[in-house]
Amino acid sequence: MHMKRYFSFCFAMFVAIMCNAAGATRDSIVVDSITGDVRKYKLTDKKALKPLYWVYNYLANSNKRRSDVSYDGGFVFGPAYNINTGFAIGGGYSALYSFDKNDTKLQKSIVNGFFQASVKGIVAVGVEGHNFMKGDKHRFNYEFSFTHYPSAFWGIGTQTSLDNYYANRMVDSKQLLLKLEGDFTWKLAENLYLGPKLDFLYSNLYKTHDNIPQGEESMYPNGLMEHFLALPDGSGHQPFTQLALGLGVTLTYDSRDFATNAYKGHYFNLQQLGFAPGLNEYGFLTTDVKYQFYTPLWKKCTLAFQAHGRFNYGNDVIPWIRLASTGNQGMGRGYFFGQYRDNNVMETQLEFRQRLIWRLGVVAWVGAINIFHDFNHIYMKHTLPTYGFGVRWEFKPRVNVRVDWGFTKTGNSIVFNIGEAF
Repeated sequence: MHMKRYFSFCFAMFVAIMCNAAGATRDSIVVDSITGDVRKYKLTDKKALKPLYWVYNYLANSNKRRSDVSYDGGFVFGPAYNINTGFAIGGGYSALYSFDKNDTKLQKSIVNGFFQASVKGIVAVGVEGHNFMKGDKHRFNYEFSFTHYPSAFWGIGTQTSLDNYYANRMVDSKQLLLKLEGDFTWKLAENLYLGPKLDFLYSNLYKTHDNIPQGEESMYPNGLMEHFLALPDGSGHQPFTQLALGLGVTLTYDSRDFATNAYKGHYFNLQQLGFAPGLNEYGFLTTDVKYQFYTPLWKKCTLAFQAHGRFNYGNDVIPWIRLASTGNQGMGRGYFFGQYRDNNVMETQLEFRQRLIWRLGVVAWVGAINIFHDFNHIYMKHTLPTYGFGVRWEFKPRVNVRVDWGFTKTGNSIVFNIGEAF
């Protein structure tokens, strides 16, 4: 009920702003909320309403295609909700630019920045970019983020939090996570690219409460339980710290018509990373493979498909922060990040995207996730379903602001972000 009231309020405020802005050239009737007096104002003469005009004009013109500038950016804000983090306010910055204005076939490069703050203490900032160099002979992708958020650990595997989301938590904690990814690729052939890849994670985690059954510490490897059990509740002075630095190569085939919001084309990416023992707590290998497909179904409708797998191997113990988990890469929308963890993950999703009138659109998706320890322990009954729907608004040309409402076995979440989930 509170959620319904919250969104009703947000919608009413939005309608009010749009109505006021749309009627900026007319007189308006205003009712004083205290006295009940009815007064007539000339909107163009009221300084108090000028911010509304500015907001309206800013949003109305944000997606205009501009050939007169080499860099076109802007800001946008919106709500979000997660069962673990509560209601949040998020914002983002998106910009399109080109390394060669005279090359009409060269894709626009894009940079997206974001921030988020929630009522339960989450703070997140980050930036990601996809750059298409002159002649599309080189590509450079990067992602950087800093997050501090309440975290929880239910155990390893897919049966850990199904029965009771709250009661089955082994550890309540707070985590600081620093992430840096980047790759630089050279064009080998039409749509085919190869180059080096860097993947860096740093985690600082401290316990606020644990509920681990005595004698079951060995069931939870990766150094996490042993460390947490040695800490007094509420200790923020002895955090559990892990660092993972991986180096490797990435191979990409990309025939999409627009990288961040494709209407047609294929995308395939294979990453092979090595985490050397000298640079990491444990030495191990990671193979990450992803395939995406886009095709038009009817007028203004796109069918999008994604399949993804991440596999960690080469050591019996994989560092805590490198375990495969739910809530990554726009997949498993509705699941909290890290709600399920294990060595490997295979996941897929199918999404229908329908563009409507003006700059509005809607989506609906279904997906499935299977997290498992090794290939001898893959069970269909442990598959985690996800489904949901969302609203799209074109903020910049071919760049959407999205609000997605995802549903799972254990709850739901509302996500606000810039750009499609995949």
